[in-house]
Amino acid sequence: MARRGPEGLVSLCTSVGFERAAYYGMQSILALYLAETLVARDSLAGIWLLPQLAQLSGTQGIALASVVTGLFVSLAALAPVLGGVIADRLLGQHRAILAGGLMMAAGHALMMAETALLPALGAIALGSGLFKGPAAAQLSALYAPQDDARVEGFRIFYIAINLAGLLAPLIIGTVGERAHWHAGFALACASMVAGLAIYLARFRAAAATPMRHDAATDAADRPDGGDLLALAILGGSIALITVGNAQITNAYLLWVDQGFIRSIGDWRFPSSWMIAADGLLGLVALTVSGLVWRSHERNRGAVSAAGKAALGGVFVTAGAGCLAMAALLHGRTGVPVCWGLGFQLLNSLGLANVLPAAMAMFGRSASRQHVATTMAGFYLAMFAGGIASTALASRFTTLPIVTFWTLHTACAAAGASGLAVIWLRRRQESRRAPAV
Repeated sequence: MARRGPEGLVSLCTSVGFERAAYYGMQSILALYLAETLVARDSLAGIWLLPQLAQLSGTQGIALASVVTGLFVSLAALAPVLGGVIADRLLGQHRAILAGGLMMAAGHALMMAETALLPALGAIALGSGLFKGPAAAQLSALYAPQDDARVEGFRIFYIAINLAGLLAPLIIGTVGERAHWHAGFALACASMVAGLAIYLARFRAAAATPMRHDAATDAADRPDGGDLLALAILGGSIALITVGNAQITNAYLLWVDQGFIRSIGDWRFPSSWMIAADGLLGLVALTVSGLVWRSHERNRGAVSAAGKAALGGVFVTAGAGCLAMAALLHGRTGVPVCWGLGFQLLNSLGLANVLPAAMAMFGRSASRQHVATTMAGFYLAMFAGGIASTALASRFTTLPIVTFWTLHTACAAAGASGLAVIWLRRRQESRRAPAV
């Protein structure tokens, strides 16, 4: 019989799902919206701060669109580092989530005003920093200190996120591409408000229930905290292995829009549907991975989080290799969509094992009163991957396409190697541990 999750898990994951739907829905059309807007405009003067960014980055047109998109994704990945510290030291997790949700709702609303584009993206990114880390910390705190079911909790967390990644581009992306960009942004705002309302309905009493701490509890909460080298390797590996994934809504989406064969008969499906496909493949990957690991645990015993992450790294590397191979065979245009779907499937299978395991390892590496700060380490690694991805995206139109995607494959392979090192270290430690 399947183990039931702790109370509050479903409500928390549902609220995060709506928040992610707002984020992914907006993100599924952001690069396309920027590319159309920046190419069509004779002047950037009407958009606050954009002329200065164009001058600073030395880019314009599609290259500037990639820079804006990449910087937004990177800031959204970095913001949880600050958000985790604020949640632990000043606001508490509950109030941080509320403040972040309100900032994101305001940012999504501002996206409907073209002049406020950059402040709107800044509000969404910074708000997500106050929301994401504390939400993950609340999920981690639902489990006992050394409960291995925490990995399964984060798997459900990622199922909610991938469900949002499936539905949001289909609904918000299609409305934005086929009706009006700002109509898509309005739907994203409505989804964010809904997620905040769901969170309030379930966790309104959380601020009045302070968490108790004692030395014994804190000591029991730190089974992995002493291995700082392993955490450093883990962070670097996550940064490298997510470089290609960060391109899905940036250079990859632009390649899909400009160079992929998207025709079915006389009908051509919207580019943003590839983002929806990524959400669907992510759901399939998470579901299949969960079933496979549960079957393995019943028949052969449990597999460590580090082992799951190491295997996932192999799949991510193979996925990036699909894009390098597609570029080698077809160049920039006339690319069959199966290459993109192959990349997304393998990438999703890999990250379905890497990300929940990595979050669980970060989550149990600190005491409960510092868990949001420690979870920020995971998002700091994602930020580093986003920065590397942005730097590469700015060269998408100038680098040879084969070189461009080969660099992503090399990043994934290096990240997978780091995860393998962690797994081998854990195996050696378990063999040296005295029998109880």
